[in-house]
Amino acid sequence: MSLYENIFIGRQDLSQQQMEALGVSLCLFVTQNGGEVIRGEYCGFRWLAYPVKKNRKGHYYIIQMKANSALVAELNRIMRINEDIIRHLIVGVDKFADHDNLISQAKAFGDDFGPMRDAGYRGARSKTAESEQEEVQGAVVNEVQE
Repeated sequence: MSLYENIFIGRQDLSQQQMEALGVSLCLFVTQNGGEVIRGEYCGFRWLAYPVKKNRKGHYYIIQMKANSALVAELNRIMRINEDIIRHLIVGVDKFADHDNLISQAKAFGDDFGPMRDAGYRGARSKTAESEQEEVQGAVVNEVQE
């Protein structure tokens, strides 16, 4: 059996309990079909980089597992069919990291991954290029005056 990491994103209108139940059911599917779940973890509700199927946010869930290729193919098919899952990715890995995944690390530090939390979702930057240029010019003028 090979090692795999599976990350999937649930719709924004699901509750955290529904998303965790979905993750547990997928972990149960893996174990019932001859695989082994090393770790299944709910990673939180986060902004997406771009809208996916009219969702701007999503619930992230990560599963680390040992499985054969037939089980991974069937899991992939099930996740494609499920309407609650808007994106998923299953990748083979050589070994699992000993530390927490990046999403959990960012959650521990309070980071929400990206500028969307500060400037709104529309892609607006928190500072315009003009205001950044004015700050630089103001700093140069202050240094010259001193």
